[in-house]
Amino acid sequence: MSLNIKWLPVSALIVVAACGSPSLNSSNRTSVELASGSPYGVVVDSTSVYWTGMGSDIGGEIIGTVMKVPLGGGPTVVLASGEGSWGIALDASSIYWTTGGGGTVMEVPLDGGTPVTLASGLNDPEEIVVDSTSAYWIDQGDFMLMKVPIGGGGDAPTTLASNLESPNGIAVDSASVYWTNGGYPNVPVPGTVMKLPLDGGTAVTLASGQNNPCGIAVDSTNVYWTNLGNGTVMKVPLGGGIPIVLASGQDGPRRIAVDSTSVYWTNSGESVATSGDATVMSVPISGGSPVTLASIPYSALGPREAFGIAVDATSVYWATDIQQGMVATGTLMKVTPK
Repeated sequence: MSLNIKWLPVSALIVVAACGSPSLNSSNRTSVELASGSPYGVVVDSTSVYWTGMGSDIGGEIIGTVMKVPLGGGPTVVLASGEGSWGIALDASSIYWTTGGGGTVMEVPLDGGTPVTLASGLNDPEEIVVDSTSAYWIDQGDFMLMKVPIGGGGDAPTTLASNLESPNGIAVDSASVYWTNGGYPNVPVPGTVMKLPLDGGTAVTLASGQNNPCGIAVDSTNVYWTNLGNGTVMKVPLGGGIPIVLASGQDGPRRIAVDSTSVYWTNSGESVATSGDATVMSVPISGGSPVTLASIPYSALGPREAFGIAVDATSVYWATDIQQGMVATGTLMKVTPK
């Protein structure tokens, strides 16, 4: 596969964030627009929010970006620019992301610099996570779970699992990598939630019979995921067991995040009943009533869709987007308190 990645000088790519006026919802939570563009994946650390911009078709090439902005808003910095950018992950020193059209896994320092190609020649890599040694990602085009060492050592990627059934989300902890297989509802082949040792081996099915599982997250005791097909948010112990429904009746739940007390997810608002309104939701880890943290209304330009989500000690950050033909417009949002 020939790659056509055009990196723009980072030092020249600092613009002012398009910050909207804060708004209060009925629970006295404040929603703030941190930036505009076409955001998709979102991660956060102690100082900044980072995201991938899917980009728009410019002269036949999908131009995407990797961006950051201070937690409280301010100047938006472009860390990298090139082919359409999708999944994103971070550690203490670098940002990692995938370019679906470019077929690459990339790395750049948190403060910007020269991007490093960790893997190339891939077929639609999308969601990505990292640990202290490696980057792991889903290759949706070739139905594989893959990894590569971080740090730019030049090692070839390793295929951990292949012949997956429409893989979607991915998560990692100190022992295992986890992912969701969406399955093929029309065949029918139900979805599954899977677990595999970090160095490969025998995959374990943590949950079967799922309805298009999508986003996935993990903590020290459980695995959490969304079922896009039937609007549920689920959990199961790390070692397996009976899956538990944390929330039902959700409208297109996609990406998911977790902290010490709650599970958070984005609803893409796909049903006619909500006219395309998207929402950001939470529910206690132990179960209870779901709470709407923010609502993203249907726009005259088209339905809003909520994608990536991340949390820190005080706030929830998410990406919302409107796709108009080959042009995507959307916002990076923050709601406080969570």
